[in-house]
Amino acid sequence: MSRIVHVSDLHFGTEVPDLVAALEAQVHALAPDLVAVSGDLTQRARPRELAKAAAFISQLPHPVLTVPGNHDIPGVTPARFIDPWRGWLRHFPDGMEPTIEGADFVAVGANSVRSGGPYLDWSRGRLGEAQITRLATRLAQADGGLRILVAHHPLLLTAAGAHRGLVGRSVLALSMLRRAGLDLALGGHVHLGYAGVAGGVVVAHAGTGVSDRLVGENNGFNVIEGDHDRLTVEHWRWQSRSYVADSAADFRRGPDGWRAIAA
Repeated sequence: MSRIVHVSDLHFGTEVPDLVAALEAQVHALAPDLVAVSGDLTQRARPRELAKAAAFISQLPHPVLTVPGNHDIPGVTPARFIDPWRGWLRHFPDGMEPTIEGADFVAVGANSVRSGGPYLDWSRGRLGEAQITRLATRLAQADGGLRILVAHHPLLLTAAGAHRGLVGRSVLALSMLRRAGLDLALGGHVHLGYAGVAGGVVVAHAGTGVSDRLVGENNGFNVIEGDHDRLTVEHWRWQSRSYVADSAADFRRGPDGWRAIAA
């Protein structure tokens, strides 16, 4: 059985210092097998924000798998189009799509930061066809255990975040990645914590970990425990002085993929 701590949307540049310290301490106390960070580590991808984010990540228990979000590239300047990843790669040399293999899992990162429509709306995100094929190959080659995808943009939305839109090519991605054995997809972007099933895959999104950019709920993160047959996604949220587990969802693998288990 594996334990994964999933944090997202840290938005350094808008961070609350007390939350930064509390989150670091809480993650260490949970002693996870993997920490997954699903993008938007900064607010404007400024050098000082990237440096703060990298320093925070370096203090978390390893291994840590980190992927970028749409806030982790420069604003609408020539740098966005000429060399958008220069700052990111300086501070996160593992790149945008790292892979980590543990004793009971394999986790692959997916960079979903690209224009999602005709108006260069990078906030919507998109996955490329060749990229999906490459990710599926990585998952299919794994030697058993839990297969995990970490990306920023959503593969599943609740009614509260439906206006944000799913990542481009979400249907194709879920279909191909499930055939490759994907069990669990982790994301962020909408600053809401929730979990459900899409295309036979468990999808969990985390709220904003330490930023003051709240959208209807307190800061939070997820703790996921389980294996190839059963998963529990627990939402932890900030309550006055500490992060507290305040809800959970259970899932079990069936013949047609994963399904939610009624409480």
